[in-house]
Amino acid sequence: MSNLSVLYKAELKKIYSKKAVWIATVLGLFIILLVGFTNLSADGAKAYVKYQEDTLTSISGQKMDAAFLEEYHSRIEKELEEHPERYENIYANDPDAVYMNASANVGMDALYDHFYNVIRNRSEIPGMTDEEFYAAMRSDIEHDGLVMGCTQEEIDTWLAIYDGIEKPITYSYALAYVNLLDVLFLIGWGLVLIITIALSGVFADEKTYRTDALVLASRNGRIPICMIKIAAGITFALLQTILFLGVCFGVMCAFYGVTGWDAMIQNVIPPSPWNITIGKMVLIYMGLALLVGIFFAVTNMILSHLTKSAVATTAIHAAIVFAGLFNVPTKLGLVAKLWQLRPTMALYYGTFCNTYMYGKLNNIQMSVVIYAGLAIILTAVLVLSYKKSQIESR
Repeated sequence: MSNLSVLYKAELKKIYSKKAVWIATVLGLFIILLVGFTNLSADGAKAYVKYQEDTLTSISGQKMDAAFLEEYHSRIEKELEEHPERYENIYANDPDAVYMNASANVGMDALYDHFYNVIRNRSEIPGMTDEEFYAAMRSDIEHDGLVMGCTQEEIDTWLAIYDGIEKPITYSYALAYVNLLDVLFLIGWGLVLIITIALSGVFADEKTYRTDALVLASRNGRIPICMIKIAAGITFALLQTILFLGVCFGVMCAFYGVTGWDAMIQNVIPPSPWNITIGKMVLIYMGLALLVGIFFAVTNMILSHLTKSAVATTAIHAAIVFAGLFNVPTKLGLVAKLWQLRPTMALYYGTFCNTYMYGKLNNIQMSVVIYAGLAIILTAVLVLSYKKSQIESR
C-alpha cells in the first residue's frame, strides 16, 4: 500500500511538472479575475457597485407586488422630474432608454435589468403592473419551451411547477450570483483546455518514452499502475475544478456581496420554472462542474490509451469540443434534447430554464445520469483494455 501511495504521488507530481499546466492554470485564473474586475475598471466604478449594492439591498426582502412596483416607478419618475436635462438627448435618440438610464442613476440598473429580462420590451416597463410581470414570466416559460421543441406535456409539467411557486416573489439583490452564473461556462471551457493539456499523455507517454515494457515487467503488472494513473488524473481534474470554482465564487462575492443566497431562483433567472433557491442552484452547479471535470479527465485518459499519442488525443478532444459549438435542429427530437446536455453546455446557466423532460428526469438530473454513467463505463473500458494489452504483450 505504501508503494502505491508513492506511485500515486509521483504520478500527480509528473502531471503538475508540465509547464503548460501551470501556464494554463494561471491563464484560467487571470480570465476569471479579469471578468470580475471588468465592472470595476473605470474610475468610480467600485463606489458605484457599492452604491448599487446598498440601494438594492435596502429593498431586498420586499414582495414584488403592486406596492413594490409603484415605489420603483415613483423613484424613477422623481429622478426624471428633478433632472430633465439629462434625458433630452436620450429621448430624441431612443425614448425607451430614458427609464433605463434613470434606473442606473438611482442605483437600480440591476433591478431594471431584472424587469427587462421578464418583460422583454423596454417601452412597457414604465407602466408595468404586477399582474403583467408574473404573466410575462409565465409566458416566457411557455415560449421558450415551444422554441426548443418541447411537447405540450413537458411545458405543462413546468408550468404546474411555476404556478406552485408562492407569489408575489420576494425580491433579493443577488448580483454576485448573476455574475457567477455568467462565467461558469468559461470555467467549463477552461477545464477542457487544462485537463487536455495535463492528461493527454498520461497513458500515451508510456509508448512515447518506451516505458511500457518496464511497466509490463513489474511484479504486479499493469493494472495497479492503470488504477493509479486514473486516480491521479481524476484527482487533478477535481483539484483544478475546485480551484477555478473557489476563485470565481470568492471574486464575485468579494465584489458584489453575498446577499441573495436564500432567495428564489427567479431573482437570477426570471423565466426559470424551477422552485428552488439561488443557493441550492449554485451548489447544484458546483457539483455538476466537479462531475464534468471527472468526465473530461476520463475521456482524455481513455483516448490517451487508445491512440497511444498525446497529439492525437488533443486533436480528437478538440474536434469533439469544437463540434459542441453547433446546435442540432429541434425537429430531431430526442437527439436535439440530448445534444443540449453536451459538456460544453453543461455549465451554461441557460440550461436551468430548459423545459425538456427525459421521462421523469429534468435536464440537470439527466446530466448527472449521463456524465456519471459514462465516467464509470469509460473507466471500466479503460481498465479492461489496459489489462488486455498486458496479456497480448506477454
